[in-house]
Amino acid sequence: MGRKRNRLSLEPADALVGAWHLIRWGIHYPDGRVTYPFGKAAKGLLLYTHDGFMSASLAAPRRLRLSKQNPRLARTAERAAAFDSFFAYAGTYRVRMQAVTHWVSIALNPAMVGTIQVRRIRVIRGRLELSAIEALPGVTGSRIHRLLWRRLAVP
Repeated sequence: MGRKRNRLSLEPADALVGAWHLIRWGIHYPDGRVTYPFGKAAKGLLLYTHDGFMSASLAAPRRLRLSKQNPRLARTAERAAAFDSFFAYAGTYRVRMQAVTHWVSIALNPAMVGTIQVRRIRVIRGRLELSAIEALPGVTGSRIHRLLWRRLAVP
């Protein structure tokens, strides 16, 4: 009998296809500090399709509801808090070697639209880690965003 193949041992592009649940998003600094932008209980959903599309959404836990059903009618401070506690973008992707490149076509932050986001791919105990290096303006060194994901099973 043959052994079952771990889906993450397949070709990298095939291994990414599907839905992923965020386990942790940590930002690692040169001095050893680690911060969690949306806290240790952040929520996230990452999707990769067979035909080359991707979508990532991350949120702080227990986000406050807006006081109005229509967000445009809510107070400015409420809308700002909602923006600050959520991060999302989508577009197309391609895997090459141990990295995935995202071409951003839509994003919560309009400044991301049209950018190219490169993420290093690493498999840790059957889970997917995507990481990105971010230079720190005015500081020597950079910080590393590390996002650990668990594959979601089809219901």
